[in-house]
Amino acid sequence: MRYYLLLVLIPAATFAFASLAAAAIAASVWPLIDRRTRRSGASVRARAIAALRLAPVVLAALSALVLAGAFVRFEPAHTMEMPGLLLCAGGGLLLASCLSASVRIARAARASATCSRLLRLGGQAILRRDGTRIWVLDSPYPVAAVIGIFRTRLLLSTRLTRECTETELDAIVKHERAHVRRRDNVVRAAMLYLPDPLLAFAAARQMETAWAAAAEEAADDAAAGDAYEPRTVLASALVRVAKMATAPMPDWVSGLAFYEGQNLENRVRRLLEGGGASTSRGRATTASIACVLIGCALLMTAPVGQQLHAWMEAALRVLP
Repeated sequence: MRYYLLLVLIPAATFAFASLAAAAIAASVWPLIDRRTRRSGASVRARAIAALRLAPVVLAALSALVLAGAFVRFEPAHTMEMPGLLLCAGGGLLLASCLSASVRIARAARASATCSRLLRLGGQAILRRDGTRIWVLDSPYPVAAVIGIFRTRLLLSTRLTRECTETELDAIVKHERAHVRRRDNVVRAAMLYLPDPLLAFAAARQMETAWAAAAEEAADDAAAGDAYEPRTVLASALVRVAKMATAPMPDWVSGLAFYEGQNLENRVRRLLEGGGASTSRGRATTASIACVLIGCALLMTAPVGQQLHAWMEAALRVLP
């Protein structure tokens, strides 16, 4: 039993303390990253902010995985060590983070269930000329959003389909499809629903707001490109939708996987000025992921794993 107790507590405490330390570092470097990326393209800025925002939980998960692997490979099944107070505190901290994440997930699931019920009762699936399938929901509030995380659907309210021109609807649909291609709904869900201690820092909300603005601008660029006419049409659609939003937003709208109606003035200005389209292919992101995977593979080798296990044994003897 002690073996399995340690197998649970060591990775859990590693995740808790590593994520807390990484969250503090991320919060401290956020002002620098914010300043450095303001002149970058919207797509580059969105990726940089998302990487910083999710770095604590990703690094903590990798650290916990590596230590769990070393423990399984080199710890004898008849181990006699007992977990100390620090390990138990780390496990409790992770449990509290998971409970908090569960509450957020439950709220999102409730909003998603409400949206799905509305679609079943009054929704209509429409196949557009470009082959895009959208769901139209009878709602007086103007909604254009991505539903779901991995199995995504595009949702438009009847208010939009009635009052927007065909070219404006095309621009709106292209914008939402850009969010799907960029996996923005997955990124936003990861920011909101993972057990992440960075949420306790004010910088977390600042990162999320800045990322949402950059993601919207990147989707605008992807939908309208550099040509003046498509950008003007999308700007016109944004202004028209904003004028429709006079009634209070329904509760289920804010719970969608990706829905942002902010930063309107700056988005319209960017579109009309005709700049900002990003051509970056994300090579830096790919290289970073490759480096992290190579590093984890090296940490899982036998010599390094044995050294990590030796450090774990020393920590169990020294730590309270």
